[in-house]
Amino acid sequence: MGRTEKSQGLAPPAIRKDVRAKQARHIVNKVIPGILASNARARKGVEGSELVVDPGPGYVRAQREREREREKEKEKEQGGTKKHDAAVDEANRVKRKGQGRRRVRVDVAPADQMSSAQTPADKAPTPAPTHAPQQAPPKIRIVVTDTLTAASTLVPPHRHAHTRTRTRTRTPQNPCILNMASPLRPGGGLLTGATSQEEFLCSRTTLLPSLNDTFYRLPPRGAIFTRDVLVFRDRRGLDDSRGALAVGERFYVDVVSAGMLRFPDLEGGVGGAGGMRWGERDRGVVRAKMRAVMRVAVGKGAGRLVLGAWGCGAYGNPVVDVAEAWRAVLLPCSCAVGSRGRGKVEEEVEVWEGLEEVVFAISSETMAREFAGAFGGVEVEQAPRILVREDDEGVDEVAEELRAKIAEMEGQVEKVWNAELKQRMSVILEGLRAQLREREGERPDSDHEERSSEAGGLGLSDDEVDVEHYSSDG
Repeated sequence: MGRTEKSQGLAPPAIRKDVRAKQARHIVNKVIPGILASNARARKGVEGSELVVDPGPGYVRAQREREREREKEKEKEQGGTKKHDAAVDEANRVKRKGQGRRRVRVDVAPADQMSSAQTPADKAPTPAPTHAPQQAPPKIRIVVTDTLTAASTLVPPHRHAHTRTRTRTRTPQNPCILNMASPLRPGGGLLTGATSQEEFLCSRTTLLPSLNDTFYRLPPRGAIFTRDVLVFRDRRGLDDSRGALAVGERFYVDVVSAGMLRFPDLEGGVGGAGGMRWGERDRGVVRAKMRAVMRVAVGKGAGRLVLGAWGCGAYGNPVVDVAEAWRAVLLPCSCAVGSRGRGKVEEEVEVWEGLEEVVFAISSETMAREFAGAFGGVEVEQAPRILVREDDEGVDEVAEELRAKIAEMEGQVEKVWNAELKQRMSVILEGLRAQLREREGERPDSDHEERSSEAGGLGLSDDEVDVEHYSSDG
């Protein structure tokens, strides 16, 4: 029983980080350009990415109106093509006169006569969508998995990248995912071997080329929207050849990339990271960010959305507060802004028209349970595990990464003189230690080397973790 060969030890964290950086550079410089050169849909999505700054409450309605106008233009173009095809068929019938059985001729009225022959219901303009309060809230799911695995469950089998359809009906919308992005540079620390959620996405999809340098620094309220991002790898490590998806297994997603609040001012309270909670100012800032993300996603037609524990982990945002903020933004009810025993301020919540399902993809089971509690006890689902390579069994690389990150931050805390900043960093450090304790309590056959980073950004980019960032001024 048991293993027949000794497990291979891991290289030091610095060496493994360099290996990841080399693999990421190969994907960015070779793999992704090759895919875009041969895939017009993904290339068009990259070229059409846009930065949306501070979308207001009317953004969704304006985008829906614009989309309807585009659909009308497409219908006109298709109508002209149909009339041309009918004329060609008529000419062919005349040429074949007397040669065998003739097809029955169907007279097609001119376009102006067709419009006059329409029923009153056909003539009536399509009513503009309204924010109907009676609309059912979206279905909320919480799944212990990564973002791309959750998105793949929302793609119907016939919607994968290899499928071609000849119908003229409107193509169903891609699932939309939130890229918990670095606000400072495209892809965060992808090219330096970082392993947070954004780096995970950019090394497995065609997202990175759409994050134009001119979009940065990202606005406090706003996002980059990219349509038709092609997913070409699963959640396995970049050095695992089995992680490459076959052409028939690839699929498209739409992506909203936005930056989260970092190192908030925390106040004493019950629950949260080390018993600390957001102040009223930071709570309002985060909810405004979340509303901006939702307006962009829903305005672009998202019906199924994958979110996460945005800003939890190394950014120092309390899990409970993030979960409650998402609930306040998502659910169509009046929610209490101040809920600590003081006066409750009622806040009107927008209704997200057309949004049917929201999946929170959270790799940390502890965080997932906290989210479930904030959403009224939603059942926490477990995603199917992907088997690791045989030579990695019994080796927990995530725990090693956590230990390295803890040691790094402990050294940084010692060099900080500002008491307030040192307290914030200590809270983050305690959160990393809690993740390590949880990790050491799990089964040893963990399935993904970057799993804990998906929970909300374990690994910060180099521009976000260096000692210079933690200046004495705070």
